Amino acid sequence: MIQREYADKMAGYLPVLRAAANITQNQLAKKLAVTRPTIMSIETRKRPLQFHLYLAMVLVFMQDDDSNKLLESFELFDRNFLKNLI
Repeated sequence: MIQREYADKMAGYLPVLRAAANITQNQLAKKLAVTRPTIMSIETRKRPLQFHLYLAMVLVFMQDDDSNKLLESFELFDRNFLKNLI
């Protein structure tokens, strides 16, 4: 899967991941150093999820056991993909 596909797929599952991690749009926005409207517009697909924010979200959601399991089950992150980036 290419970068854009991973980011697009993440945007679609973002509300579910936030719920699993028990964080609000505002809390996620603060962790990513963006605004809540940015998170909201990504979730509603009015704005594409930039790849650097996708990577930051992966790091955030990996910290929570429930959302980390979803990253794997939804195939939103592949460790081999990360190796190819470095």
